[in-house]
Amino acid sequence: GYCLRHTTECQNLDDMTYEIDRSRAHAEEYSSWFLWPAFSFQAYPGNVLNTYHWRPLDVDRVVVWRGWYAVDGEEIEVILDLARQDRETTVEEDIHLVESVQRGLRSRGYVPGPLVIDPKCGVNSEHSVMHLQRWMREAANG
Repeated sequence: GYCLRHTTECQNLDDMTYEIDRSRAHAEEYSSWFLWPAFSFQAYPGNVLNTYHWRPLDVDRVVVWRGWYAVDGEEIEVILDLARQDRETTVEEDIHLVESVQRGLRSRGYVPGPLVIDPKCGVNSEHSVMHLQRWMREAANG
């Protein structure tokens, strides 16, 4: 199957909303993986793991299951706080963006814009979006 890996430069780790034990391997890194067609996991600084599983219900609806995990199940309150913070910020924003795009797609007036494709695959490149769009076209066309 298909898999995308995304990494990015972490912002100032001193400004994180949770403590990071920098003595652990990879504690200062962020990476995410998308496993086609409907599963993703993200490794946050501090060795926090977040999972997504999307399950389409029909053409206009999807259920998303999320999971949050820490090394050895440590500091459960930190994980619960992160899950709440993520739901109230990033996820809330994403829901509105996806709903807006869906309205545009239904209008039949949607025209995709150009993607920013950096040949060096820098952190601002949208090459992963290009691959996801190709995989979706392949799946739709059989």
